[in-house]
Amino acid sequence: MSPVVCELRLLRESIEDSLDRQRVDTNLGRGVYGYVGALIRLVEDGDRDPALALNEARSAAGFLHAVPRLPDPRPRAWSAR
Repeated sequence: MSPVVCELRLLRESIEDSLDRQRVDTNLGRGVYGYVGALIRLVEDGDRDPALALNEARSAAGFLHAVPRLPDPRPRAWSAR
């Protein structure tokens, strides 16, 4: 296994850990987790330049950690008119 694939897998695991500990927004985190997983598969298949994929994954993870965790949606109080 190439060192880049190992780094991508470690990055994906750190995103999963952040999701489990609720440090990042759940919706964004799931999307970034899936995106990094897709980059891993592309690199393994030889369809993506490993250095480019690693930069893209790092950028996505950096964005995920830069965005504040959004509050849970509150139900609307409907009036009974």
